[in-house]
Amino acid sequence: MRKEYRQRLAREYRYAVTKMQETQPARKLFYFSVFFGEAQRVLNLEWSRDLALIYTVTQHAHTQINTTIQAPGLGQVLPIDWTKVFEKLTQVADDLATYFEKTENESTRKELYQALGGLSEIAYVVSGNGSYLYEKGLIKL
Repeated sequence: MRKEYRQRLAREYRYAVTKMQETQPARKLFYFSVFFGEAQRVLNLEWSRDLALIYTVTQHAHTQINTTIQAPGLGQVLPIDWTKVFEKLTQVADDLATYFEKTENESTRKELYQALGGLSEIAYVVSGNGSYLYEKGLIKL
């Protein structure tokens, strides 16, 4: 990926993380939307399989969390610690920002896949089966 696009992602992602750290849990999801939105904008300029993966996973996590929160009563009945969900979301967003702040030579795919795996866990935990596994202690955030 071109250096200018990597820097653009780093800058936008860092701004979003800073806002996520400063705001109430419900607003964190709003700022998190930058992760798939900016990924898509850069994909329109330069194709990257890794960036397509970031786009897909971040959009899915956002949609899953948003759907669960907005479902009448569902967000309240699932045995989920929402504070922990949003703390983990902010941490993983920070990990993605840090990944792009490093040069391509410094960052590793392992770091990227760790962050995306964390997002997948968050998205799964807010589902019915995922919250069941979270309650049983099989998934830890």
